[in-house]
Amino acid sequence: MAASIAIVGAGPRGISITERIAAYLGASGGGELTVHIIDDAQLGAGRIWETDQTRTLCMNTLAGAVTLFTEPGATVGAPVVEGPTMYEWIQALRGEASHPLIDAFGATLPEHYNEELRATRPESNPSRALYGEYLRWAWKVALAQLPDTVEVVEHHSRAVSLAAEGAQDAITLADGSVVHADATVIASGWVLPAPTPAQQAFADSGLTYIPPGNPVEQDVSLLPAGERVLVRGMGMGFFDLMALTTINRGGRFVEDASARSGLRYEATGKEPHFVVTSGRGYPYLPKSEYHSLPPKADLSRLRTAIDASEAPVSFGRDLWPALARDAYSEYYRVLSRVRPEALSVPLDEILTAIDAADLDAAASPDDILPVANALTEALDGMSTEPFDMAYWVDPLAGTESLDLDELNRRVAEGMAADITEAVSAWDSPLKAGLWAISAGRKPSAIATQNGRGPREAALAQYMAFGQMVGSGPPLFRTRELLALFDAGLVTFLGPGPVVEATDSGYTAVSHARSVHATELADAFLPGPDIRTSPDALTASLRGARRVRPFAPGGVETASPETDDDTRRTVHPDGELDPRLHIVGIPTGKQWADTTISPCPAPTR
Repeated sequence: MAASIAIVGAGPRGISITERIAAYLGASGGGELTVHIIDDAQLGAGRIWETDQTRTLCMNTLAGAVTLFTEPGATVGAPVVEGPTMYEWIQALRGEASHPLIDAFGATLPEHYNEELRATRPESNPSRALYGEYLRWAWKVALAQLPDTVEVVEHHSRAVSLAAEGAQDAITLADGSVVHADATVIASGWVLPAPTPAQQAFADSGLTYIPPGNPVEQDVSLLPAGERVLVRGMGMGFFDLMALTTINRGGRFVEDASARSGLRYEATGKEPHFVVTSGRGYPYLPKSEYHSLPPKADLSRLRTAIDASEAPVSFGRDLWPALARDAYSEYYRVLSRVRPEALSVPLDEILTAIDAADLDAAASPDDILPVANALTEALDGMSTEPFDMAYWVDPLAGTESLDLDELNRRVAEGMAADITEAVSAWDSPLKAGLWAISAGRKPSAIATQNGRGPREAALAQYMAFGQMVGSGPPLFRTRELLALFDAGLVTFLGPGPVVEATDSGYTAVSHARSVHATELADAFLPGPDIRTSPDALTASLRGARRVRPFAPGGVETASPETDDDTRRTVHPDGELDPRLHIVGIPTGKQWADTTISPCPAPTR
């Protein structure tokens, strides 16, 4: 009998798993196999990238910086199968380039993509629907690589339970069918955790409440025109909600050189009034407008520190001082190039001072600020434009006593400055320093993954900092937000909100500031939690004792523990599961780099 594999989840990770199965079979001469593909979302695209969604929502990744194909030098065990990046695929669709895989399998799209295809550059942020089309094409190519001895069975239904039946898994689907497999790979992507007690209370209050989730699945029609809507979250989820309730309701952002954002918003009267807040209270910084792919940050000190490190690796003590030195060096190198008169001493003297600064006493597993402050102090007087990294860790620190009007002036002026820096891009010392902070996240995460480094407050603080300065929206979204503020449609509440439901709506308090709103929307996507997820499939894994939380140092995390070599799950008794593998986003607390789409090599 042919062996069988079930892949639960047919988004980007499901594609990559299928493609690697094909590569291995091709290298080994094939063999009889049945591959079951299970997903209730669009196969190939997955839920986030479904091709029938509104094209208002865009990727937060650039067209030239994403691929679904392996490349020479990739850490894979079977031969690579080189394919086009998304932008190279778009070039082929426009008739500007060719590729053997495109020649072999073709590539066509509906006409409604024509305008977007014409306008797309390597540094463009394509619509999520267009990325879904690229994914589905890559899926088609992956399936075509499978030998003739492989049968692919597609199941357009959700997996709701998994149980052992002898030497196989029996996977029950929502439509009542059962799939039997000799091995199961769960590549489910974002599976929402159970609501917090506060979220559940809001849901039960009888008031309008939109819980956290995939923006395209959140029902923004519940947010009425003209009403105050409290929004928690100031990252990509908020910018998505903002676009869905303005652009998709007929509002227009018009170029206007006299506006500080560069845009003027023409309202329709169908928009809500946003009261926006988050833990930090300040919007994620916009990405720089390089008019090309981003530069490669110089992280030589960080990489040297990683190479010299031995487990257990303390991020706060072993890695953060080196990364902070890299960020300060990047800042002053660009400053010396664009405004040399701002340096009070030669650049070499500044770089020497950065490396000579005694950071041992400041380095801590609990806080990244002492190192930043120590470097700023060590460079005191060397420039008329000093880099104050500590400010960017918490841009609204010290604003606790500001009233609502004063706070909003502060945030809006900061956003205008953020836009200026993003436009300066290559010539912004600030963006150069912060880009090093952002770029350091991946190597730092890899260096400390799988329990190699203890869980430290400094690492969590740094990752949140790097996300705010490096994973913010495209610049046009920040322009749109400031235009909405100037149109009187946005109010910033500040950090650390306390929200309560009342008979008439929601009251939110940030320090001395308080607002009332009739609706509440949580504009963020919380990570999966193997321990508490109400997802039926996840609950069945817990009930069957097929998983246990990854717990480095005895401290449980939200991720299932998986084996280093095989990604097979680990049972509560420590035994390795014989068949079940989990990959991708649910394993993010154990393994690094599980969220971002694969990036092509910089030389491409």
